[in-house]
Amino acid sequence: MTVRISGFTFVRDAVRLGYPILPAVRSILPLVDELVVNVGVSSDGTLDLVRSLGDPRLVVIESRWDEALLERGRVLAQQTDLALARCTGDVCLCVQADEVLHEDDHPAVRQALARLHDDPRLEGLLFDYVHFYGSFHTVGVSRRWYRREIRAVRNRAGVRSWRDAQGFRVGPGEDARKLRVTPSGGRMFHYGWVRPPDAQRVKLAEFERLYHGDAARQQRLAAGFSYDVREKVRPFRGTHPAPMRDWVSREDWAFEPRPALLRPGHFREDLLDLFEAATGVRIGEYRNYELVR
Repeated sequence: MTVRISGFTFVRDAVRLGYPILPAVRSILPLVDELVVNVGVSSDGTLDLVRSLGDPRLVVIESRWDEALLERGRVLAQQTDLALARCTGDVCLCVQADEVLHEDDHPAVRQALARLHDDPRLEGLLFDYVHFYGSFHTVGVSRRWYRREIRAVRNRAGVRSWRDAQGFRVGPGEDARKLRVTPSGGRMFHYGWVRPPDAQRVKLAEFERLYHGDAARQQRLAAGFSYDVREKVRPFRGTHPAPMRDWVSREDWAFEPRPALLRPGHFREDLLDLFEAATGVRIGEYRNYELVR
């Protein structure tokens, strides 16, 4: 049986906040039969930018964010759900506006999407994450970076975006059930922490507003921002996804990390990082899923 695949995402103020929305959606376009993009009302040309993709599979919906849902980032899950609800495919592949799927992984992901459709035990697929921090040449390696998350789900199965849209669950509220998932073989490259420092300050201020209101946004703007040179990173030796390469070539700021094994105020976290580096085991890892092999 042929499987119909929908891609979906949401975005607002992509131009002003420096989200690579076009590389993000282009990275999954070869895998999908339709691409649903939920564009929040923006004043910076985001809607025109999304429409410039110019692909017949593109389905644009427009929404106005509910300011009453700003607490703890719940509006992000609501906007994800609006895009998911518009999908007509049997399975749905999500990419967030600062995530890009590597084209080398398309064959594995395509097979996994077919399995998701055919295997009644499965409700979703896990993707491995590569989190860039500070520059396009350094990758976060501490336990504060999640290693994998759900980015494909079976459609019409009661699946909803969970909390602040990091992942998905089945059913409403805090009692929602974890999805049964299997690895996809795909890598999501996450670019949420790699912008010019002043642009990152503005982006983080907007996130403060989504979680804590406008006063928190103003405080973040006033505080300024610089990348933490003590952040645990390693050099990135691979290739970026093709849709991101022009974006990467425009990097014009310097980040010179000096990561420390033990940092004041992070002693427990640093010890757990050392244990993970030695054993490959992440103690107490948050897993928003039930793994099915």
